[in-house]
Amino acid sequence: MAFLYLALTLAILTGVVWLVVARQRPQRPKVDKESAEYFREQCQKLLETNKLDELIAYTRERIRKRPNHTYAHWYLARAFYLQQKWIEALRAFNEVARLDPSWIEDSVTPYVRAIEAKIKPREVPVAPDAPEQQRTLH
Repeated sequence: MAFLYLALTLAILTGVVWLVVARQRPQRPKVDKESAEYFREQCQKLLETNKLDELIAYTRERIRKRPNHTYAHWYLARAFYLQQKWIEALRAFNEVARLDPSWIEDSVTPYVRAIEAKIKPREVPVAPDAPEQQRTLH
């Protein structure tokens, strides 16, 4: 009888210890898929694995939700750049510069200069000039 009592006590203590240890294990933090950090990590993975169409779709969805998200525009521009879609890349880089001028020197200008060197001058989008007034002799 004492042996049965000892075995039952030992089983209960083992269960309690196991529960205490299980509760003390570090839990994995929940991933916030809307966070800027998660977004940048996903973009970088898509860029590094050359999944450019997926990157474009992912960044466009983010831009739809958050139109002023500088990183979304920057990764979109990089994807267009790597696809050699020069005009689209220029537009996206210009949007990055508009959203955050501190990006111009290091993150925008090198790409814009490289694009301008690759495309013909007639392909560079230029704002239309104001129509000149016709002069008449009266």
